Amino acid sequence: TGGAATTGARAAVNGAAAEGTRSRGAGALASGLDILETLAGSAEGMGVTALARAVGQDKGNAHRLLRMLEERGYVEQDPKTRAYRASVQLVSLAGQLLRDLDVVVVAQRTMRELSDRTGEAVHLARRTKFGGVYVAQERQGGGRVTVETEIGAQPVIHATATGKALYCLATAEELARVAPPPLRGFTIRTLTSVPALMADLERVRERGYAVDDEELNLDVRCVAAPIFDLYGAPVASIGVSGPAARVGLSQVGELGEQVRAAAVRITEEMGGHVPVTFGVRPTPPTEVHE
Repeated sequence: TGGAATTGARAAVNGAAAEGTRSRGAGALASGLDILETLAGSAEGMGVTALARAVGQDKGNAHRLLRMLEERGYVEQDPKTRAYRASVQLVSLAGQLLRDLDVVVVAQRTMRELSDRTGEAVHLARRTKFGGVYVAQERQGGGRVTVETEIGAQPVIHATATGKALYCLATAEELARVAPPPLRGFTIRTLTSVPALMADLERVRERGYAVDDEELNLDVRCVAAPIFDLYGAPVASIGVSGPAARVGLSQVGELGEQVRAAAVRITEEMGGHVPVTFGVRPTPPTEVHE
């Protein structure tokens, strides 16, 4: 009985020691993350004393954690000022995570909510080297007639809101590669001159979303907005399409703002950012001509 009691006591001590080790490990991890997050928000960097004070840690402990983070390449110290700052290793790590994020998976919830809110079909497209491709769609049920896109199909760059959103920041050379002249006319509203297309892309940049006013198919209007990557470049777009009878000119502005907000949300969830000059001068919907 005495041996059993001794064994039980030893097990209890070992268990308490293990729990203490885990607690110390979790505390060290939390402290290290506090340091990284604080340094990531400091452009000038911070010395050990200021950093320890900012994160509420002992200076010696903060210094030990900094040395470990420096050895792993996540922080670096300026040899002149002795200040520490987060290193580009964090950017590299973030880039790896972002590359693994699939825009279709990330956008699903936003697409569904946008379709429910507007009552129209929502589509998602990726930008490619030679144009774009539709990769996902959210449709309304209940027998409602909606305008749908074919997954795997390529949007016509100059005649669709999707195409214009994907290439809204394109240079003249990039645009010539994906929309080479002469531009084909699909309806009487199609933009068939390069200057007209360039002017329309300028309006996309001003208001933050693109419009297809029956330019590919008569009686169909579409609105789309770009999704940006970490560097502020368009990599995808989200759009809404509907019959012109339901998507009237008076609704284009409001619909455009909803689509733009959805694109911003997906951009942020993908770790990207919207360029500061994009969508800074909203264009009244009356500029879309009937």
